[in-house]
Amino acid sequence: MINPIRTALFLCGTVLLCGCVATQQDMLQMQSQMDDLNTNITSMQKNQADLAVKIDALSGNLNVFSESIKDISSQMERLSGRLDELDSMMNKRVNAIGATIKKQQEDVEAALLPAKLYNEAYNSFLNNSFPEAVSGFKSYLSKFPGGEMAENSYFYLGEALYLQEKWKDAALAYATVLDKFPRSQRIPAARLKYALSIMKLPEDKKPEALKYLESITRDFPKSQEAATAKTYIAQLRPQKAEPIKIKPEPSKARAETPKAKPAARKP
Repeated sequence: MINPIRTALFLCGTVLLCGCVATQQDMLQMQSQMDDLNTNITSMQKNQADLAVKIDALSGNLNVFSESIKDISSQMERLSGRLDELDSMMNKRVNAIGATIKKQQEDVEAALLPAKLYNEAYNSFLNNSFPEAVSGFKSYLSKFPGGEMAENSYFYLGEALYLQEKWKDAALAYATVLDKFPRSQRIPAARLKYALSIMKLPEDKKPEALKYLESITRDFPKSQEAATAKTYIAQLRPQKAEPIKIKPEPSKARAETPKAKPAARKP
């Protein structure tokens, strides 16, 4: 018969023995884990030290970089200031060049404007656009009264007015040519056209016209205008009455001349 007390004691001892064995294994495992942990901690500490060194180095590099950035920033500011100065200088030069070019263009346009105005007016005259020609010549003369083409402008102004039968205005234009340009080659034509213009006026200007026509034949006898003037002079100059020659009529009763008797012949 099994003794229950012994059995109980046996079981208790077995349990205790198993517990001791389990506790020892756990301790060994824990010790191993602690060793691993210490190793990891040591490694981490070493890594941390290395990281601290690297951080210090990086911090130093950052300080150097920061100083470099400051230097670069300072250089950039100086460069920016220099660029602003260059930009200002370039703007001034560009503006100066632009002003010079504009002035040159204005000078060229001013130099070409007289010829442009005259040519436009003259072309209008050639195309029988006489009102436009009158306007163009007047525009030229108002802007350039002493211009190189002033003489021609006054003359063709008179021509354009004459062809529109504006006799008084035409005469004034021709008179201006005679007054302002006494040595002009157009003097014969201007005198002729002035005379013809005032002949068309309602006032009696024939004596004055005759005077100008006679001056052409006197001062420019070989000119074409002189030949034309002679025709008008013949029309204006009063014809001198030729004396009437009266022929004596023969007397109806002429005195008969006594005939001589023949002499008596001697026997």
